[in-house]
Amino acid sequence: MISSKIANKIKKDLFKKYPKEKERIKTGVEQCSLLWTKEDGNEKAFYDFCLNNFVQENQINYLLKKFDSKYESINGRLTALFLDLRKELDEDTGEMKPEDSLFSSLNLASHLREDLFEKKIAFLALLNFKAEKTHTALTQGGKWTREKWASHRLAQRHLFRVPSKVTSFISDTYNKSSQYVYSYNIKINALTGPEGEKLFNEGLRLISHWGLRDHLKTYYYSNSKENVKRQETIEKLMERIVYQEVPEEFINSDKLNYNPFENTLGGKKVKGVKNERYKHLRNIFTAHEKENPYYPGYETLYERRFNLEREIPAVEVKKIFESVLKSEAAFKTAELIKKRIGRELKPFDIWYDGFKDRGAFTADELDKAVSKSFPDLKAFEKNIPSILVKLGFDFKTADFLAQRIEVDPARGAGHAWGPEMKGEKAHLRTRAENGKCSYQTFNVAMHELGHCVEQVFSLYKNDYYLLNGVPNTAFTEAFAFVFQGKDLDILGFEKSKETKNLKALDIFWSTLEISGVALTDMAVWEWMHKKKKFSDYELKETVIKSAKDIWNKYYYPLFKVKDSPILAIYSHMIYHALYLPDYPLGHIIGWQIEEFFEKNSLGKHMERMCACGSITPKEWMIKATGEEISAKSLINSALKAANLLSGGK
Repeated sequence: MISSKIANKIKKDLFKKYPKEKERIKTGVEQCSLLWTKEDGNEKAFYDFCLNNFVQENQINYLLKKFDSKYESINGRLTALFLDLRKELDEDTGEMKPEDSLFSSLNLASHLREDLFEKKIAFLALLNFKAEKTHTALTQGGKWTREKWASHRLAQRHLFRVPSKVTSFISDTYNKSSQYVYSYNIKINALTGPEGEKLFNEGLRLISHWGLRDHLKTYYYSNSKENVKRQETIEKLMERIVYQEVPEEFINSDKLNYNPFENTLGGKKVKGVKNERYKHLRNIFTAHEKENPYYPGYETLYERRFNLEREIPAVEVKKIFESVLKSEAAFKTAELIKKRIGRELKPFDIWYDGFKDRGAFTADELDKAVSKSFPDLKAFEKNIPSILVKLGFDFKTADFLAQRIEVDPARGAGHAWGPEMKGEKAHLRTRAENGKCSYQTFNVAMHELGHCVEQVFSLYKNDYYLLNGVPNTAFTEAFAFVFQGKDLDILGFEKSKETKNLKALDIFWSTLEISGVALTDMAVWEWMHKKKKFSDYELKETVIKSAKDIWNKYYYPLFKVKDSPILAIYSHMIYHALYLPDYPLGHIIGWQIEEFFEKNSLGKHMERMCACGSITPKEWMIKATGEEISAKSLINSALKAANLLSGGK
């Protein structure tokens, strides 16, 4: 829209007014000219805007503070409204009504980016502040001031102009996918073994995949043949879900028994199951493809997720994951698990749960302990201050945090929504059947509490709202894992002498498991970007093939079982595009942070760490712990622990 002739004239005229500001003028005019459209005005309008709105260096900090304040107000209020509109989708408020689905699909923030450009606010930011390239931020960010970081983040958020109709379409697509995932529940009492025998008496409604996976884990308290059969049955059900062979009539129903080994419902062979799962994944891919033209230099979601959002290149992420999967610690840990369970490994043993201290306690004992201290979610919310004090926070800080965290019953497995404005609360959501807290409810709540504490600190303790948050999702997951790992401490269970070694192995094995899941997710997205157009069936076959390929490459050497598709069971792949790599990164970063907390108090240092804000991951980790991101610490700790628990040195 803007010719080089008019752009050069603007620069020349501004150079005359502000001769000492040539570099800033050049950058600002070029950033604006790339995004100015005919709807924003003609070239004269562009000329007038630049001449009238360029701010001198001695006034720039005032403008930065103005943006900082106004954006907190905008984002905070829109987020609060967004959460209110989708309350019935996120929280277990009873059966969802048709109108709830309609309101939850309304996202007024989807027009915000467009409005900021239309009102020229985005252009004001781009004219006066420089968005550095990702490479520059990664290599030079350690020398930047906080003001420089804030101005970079301000300009960076306006560097790409995606029309509201596109963002709204993406939001609607995710909303439909979320509804599919949240409503995919299995009533475990109607699941039978290979001979049609009843194996599960519990009247539990388990969401896929979280509930099924976590229920499978509970059977490690005893390695009886009956428990192994239960685990094999859940694994077979997961395979049927991946293959899209589970009948719709079985979802959320226990009227007829389902045998996943024979794929029969009420004794009759299942036929003609809809390919709903992969339709949603394809829809999300298609939705994101619509925004590709508006991200020059980052033309795929894959590039945006790793280079723009995580600011850790995908090639580096893969190397980190592969270092875990190929490590000596992986083989040593697998051998140790085989020795502890007294049998050959099966694919579902990627979720082996016997390294936790709670491996010494039955599910019933854990549930009773939770019921005694936290009978319902209100009790958990009331006791947040005492939980935080036990974790090392002083009374004043614990009370400050607790007043800004609200606990709600989750319709899904559980999640946390942070406040985007001072005065609003973080929402901690965990699933509580019939309003009662089980150990699983409490364990998830501790994970989400870690998120909420990070979210409150990152908002309230940052010097710039523009730096609100942490570098990427992996960092908030890291804090969540640290909190979740302290669940037995809060319940008052005495830890064994081998606690640290068990914990190293537990986190390492979880990282090894989810690294393969993340690599599967990445492989599928690489294929979709390369293929561009494909059917739901082709996508299903690709997901299954990718899962098997990753399994055979990294897990077959450990399990001696080929072609398991189990890595494709995670629901994140279906409703949260390319989110899964954040989990292994979170474990790895979390272990580094926890190693730091071995010598330093969580309560005393978490606030300082969160106050670093949304700088690059590398710089955040260096400032927080003095080290760069690496799996070496976790691998070495696991190898040492495996050798010790195996009777070595």
